[in-house]
Amino acid sequence: MMREPLFILSPPRSYSSLISSMLGQHPDMHAFPELQLFGHERIIDMITKNQDSLNRLATPGSVRAIAEIHEGKQSDESCTRAWLWMLKHADWTPVEFFDYLREKIDPHIAIEKTPPNTLKMSRLKQIVSAYPNAKYLHLTRSVVGNHRSLVEYLDGMDRLLGKQVTVDAISMDVLKEYPACIWLVAHRNILSISPLVKAENYLRIKGEDMLEEPEEMLRNICRWMDIDDRELCIEAMMRPHESPYAYVGPRIAYGGNDGKFMKQPVLRLKKDSGKLAQSFRQEPTKSQLAMDRTTLFENSAGNKENELQPIRAWLDDIFNEIGIMQTRLGY
Repeated sequence: MMREPLFILSPPRSYSSLISSMLGQHPDMHAFPELQLFGHERIIDMITKNQDSLNRLATPGSVRAIAEIHEGKQSDESCTRAWLWMLKHADWTPVEFFDYLREKIDPHIAIEKTPPNTLKMSRLKQIVSAYPNAKYLHLTRSVVGNHRSLVEYLDGMDRLLGKQVTVDAISMDVLKEYPACIWLVAHRNILSISPLVKAENYLRIKGEDMLEEPEEMLRNICRWMDIDDRELCIEAMMRPHESPYAYVGPRIAYGGNDGKFMKQPVLRLKKDSGKLAQSFRQEPTKSQLAMDRTTLFENSAGNKENELQPIRAWLDDIFNEIGIMQTRLGY
């Protein structure tokens, strides 16, 4: 019988690529890149979405994972064969696909981390329903650092994809105008789903603590996972750059983890880590989480006033909600 997987749940830009890669270096675990499977009915839906919207064959993480477990390497050729294999199994569900990956790495514990899963309750419900006995690691990062990182990431993505400023304030695009909302929505969804998880299978940690005291945090996670926490294992997890998915991958499947992590996947410890971690825990100010509301609503001329009023009221309250969530998460 296969060992239950570990799901890392966090908003985007919360150190999930770094920490999942660290955990995946434990002799008993295997951390996959971002598979981006859940939320689709069939694998063909994921493939079609990637080809139509992102001009790529499939999610890079899923292609690289198949290439790695089939051939032990990720080249243009092996990833092409992996994609062809995925086409032959395009009628599989995400659960069937993930269970295949789990079977191929058995007896290792599979680690899955796809931050966008946390932005939709339907995806989280699909995961928890399919894997009620899995372990769930809730990974947090202060909204101040997360917001700064998300702004950088979303600006880069818009330039890469040539996207224009949003004109629809009632769509999910409003989140991109105010990235702190992404942080809030993700954590709200994770906390909402957590009662469905067995208490002993749920653990919440701060990403900042992992940067400040990695050995201690890794040892605590090993004990929670009921796996070996001896020094040799801890030392292995301190080398995330040795993960087969730590780098950008071949041209045909470029990506699969956070871009900044893949460029420099080495765990960088600061001499004054205490002050570094403390800076991440600062209270957010309105100026730090500022949103250009004037531009947003000027570019939303196509929306009716009765549609915009609830959005205005929501934005007036959102800063207070973020502060409450910060406190709830222990910041």
